[in-house]
Amino acid sequence: MKGVFTEIVTDIYKINMLKTVLGEIKPILSGQIHIERFHDNGEGVDRAYNVYKIIVDEQTYILKKSDSYEVEVYEKFLVGKNLPVPNFEGWTCINNIKWILIEYIAGTDLRMFNKDMAYGCADSLSRIFNMYWQEKDFEENKFDNRFERYWTRINKRSECLINEPKLSSAYRTFLDRQLVCPRTLCNGDFLQCNVIEKNKDIILIDWAFAGIMPYSLDIARLISHGSEKNFPFPFYMTDEYRKIFLKGVYDKLILKPDYKQFIWDVLLSCLNECIEFIERELNDKSIERDEVFTYYYKKAQTLADIILKGKEQLNIDKYE
Repeated sequence: MKGVFTEIVTDIYKINMLKTVLGEIKPILSGQIHIERFHDNGEGVDRAYNVYKIIVDEQTYILKKSDSYEVEVYEKFLVGKNLPVPNFEGWTCINNIKWILIEYIAGTDLRMFNKDMAYGCADSLSRIFNMYWQEKDFEENKFDNRFERYWTRINKRSECLINEPKLSSAYRTFLDRQLVCPRTLCNGDFLQCNVIEKNKDIILIDWAFAGIMPYSLDIARLISHGSEKNFPFPFYMTDEYRKIFLKGVYDKLILKPDYKQFIWDVLLSCLNECIEFIERELNDKSIERDEVFTYYYKKAQTLADIILKGKEQLNIDKYE
């Protein structure tokens, strides 16, 4: 498993274009510029991203093709808040394409998860959660429209379960809870590849899908996709580390539901994670149902069994 890697950019046209972008954001920079492009082949396919490692004047940055929404997230929620995120250096728009420049975080991602990472993730995520936590009155305290877009998407997702009565019933419980679940600033894609460990600090690096959302979504996303066999995502994760992370987040939250409700919220969001990864196959029977589908479908069935028994029947001892 190679995972994330960079390749030196040698195309003169691209180099000049990126220099122009950088000059618009940081005109004070001078000297020779070294540029590398990020790739990821962690799932066996080489994906080249419009994300570049820029070294100039002995400083290293990340230059990323972005959009207005990510710029707004940084400026509204992250800049100057002393949160575990990269420093935001600025942005520009050239030929209707927005670019952002952020601090480069030297370190390793969390694909090979361990106990220290579990504690660190709990600490970093809870710091962000505590700053923007909303128990209720969501409309009065509204920061963005991220929830509305999310609500439309998950209701559309529920349609893939038309021939899955058990999963559909459990997913309805998830949908009902989303309207009243406490909300906070969520990263939106809190996967192990989007987090960097630097000197034992855990830094969340990708905020393209962030917004004020039900708090359980980030928690569920981190713990839903890894395994001891690095399958189906190439992330390592054990039940022990899941428990450490869950308990760590809960203990560090200033405002929070009782622990059973907290675990219930996370389980509901874990079901959503599973359905997301089988939605395409359920909607289109012509798509081959491979090992990845089988993994998430089986996991969704197990979660549905727990959910349909009801929160009061939840065995909380399993999660402590």
